[in-house]
Amino acid sequence: MMNIHLRSCTRDDWDIILDLRNQFYLGSFILQDRPLTKKEHYEYMEKQLTNPHFHQWMAIMDNNVVGYIRILDLEINILVVKEYQNKGVGTKMLQLLENEAKKLNIKKLRGSVRADNLNSKQLFEKNNYKLKMYWFEKELD
Repeated sequence: MMNIHLRSCTRDDWDIILDLRNQFYLGSFILQDRPLTKKEHYEYMEKQLTNPHFHQWMAIMDNNVVGYIRILDLEINILVVKEYQNKGVGTKMLQLLENEAKKLNIKKLRGSVRADNLNSKQLFEKNNYKLKMYWFEKELD
């Protein structure tokens, strides 16, 4: 059994989070379409410090960061370090996050997944999340 725990993020984690976001933005994030600069990322993180609906944790196993997970307005984002992917780490992180959400009196969580992100789709389905909507969009010239 994996001994993973979550700890609250600090400013010291911001560079790790930026690195993860920029590694996985093409397949993971719906609204991020390019790598972020350190300045953009730090401004965003500073702004979120005052948001009561923003909660974030680092996932730790054997004193190593294995991922980052957050809730923003009930929306879940999970990033697992590449060498720990497809090993059950994301599932464990999601289960730990749900426990943290209950402590915060959060009653519902939502995971938006890009249509081409099959791993995230499977993660949410495996953990009893229900598909509620499709999102269609079109780029106009």
